[in-house]
Amino acid sequence: ERRGKAVHEPAVGTGKCDAPAGETRLQFRECNSMPCSEFYQSTPKGKFLKCQSKVDLVILMDGSGSLGYKGWQNSKLLVENLISNLEGGDDHVKVALQLFSGPTTWENYYKCTGAGADAAAPDMEKECGISWVKHLTNDTLQVAKLTADLKWPEATTLTSVALAEASAELINGREDAASIVLVITDGKPMSQERTRQAAEKLMANARIIWVPVGPGAPLDFIEQVASLPKKENIIHIDDFSKLKWPYFVNKIIAQ
Repeated sequence: ERRGKAVHEPAVGTGKCDAPAGETRLQFRECNSMPCSEFYQSTPKGKFLKCQSKVDLVILMDGSGSLGYKGWQNSKLLVENLISNLEGGDDHVKVALQLFSGPTTWENYYKCTGAGADAAAPDMEKECGISWVKHLTNDTLQVAKLTADLKWPEATTLTSVALAEASAELINGREDAASIVLVITDGKPMSQERTRQAAEKLMANARIIWVPVGPGAPLDFIEQVASLPKKENIIHIDDFSKLKWPYFVNKIIAQ
């Protein structure tokens, strides 16, 4: 449970207001601490929780080359199992899925981040390695099926632009639904500073849950850009082989 305080009157002179995430303005209290195991439903792939909340969920799926072939295949299984256990509907879950990698040349990197001399908008899929598998929809089963057929981009990791695209996607979200962005990634972003800025902007309107996977995931950096409380918004999976475990799907859904 979360509660926050807005600034009633801006500080003047030598006065000051605590930061939005400061302990005097943002507090958390544990709730729903009972185990979820009694709510598991048996499926051919294992026992899973079923998410029936009213949530607009945007999943950012890393397809960079650092995953390796097995890591990529297991990432697809994690996302497919997750989306298969979201109950879609106008009063339940709407999900969007983005597959992100990154540009393969510095020219395209500068173009994709707006730092290049070319003022023309980049081709997000061809030049930036970012594609929308599906925009926000309540047809979760269709999105799960699309996940199984995804091709591995096997390029770089343009996390900053992936986050910015997620922010734009949520403009089409529902006013009365919780907005959550789930980032599944194994590698360091091409620009930590740009990624930090994009995450801070996104967190003004959405909760970001990070799922760092594999031994090389940048945990120290992710600690800086996850929503509060950190322990609920960082789910570390230390080995690619564990991505197919129902345990981690259930852990994500429980959050």
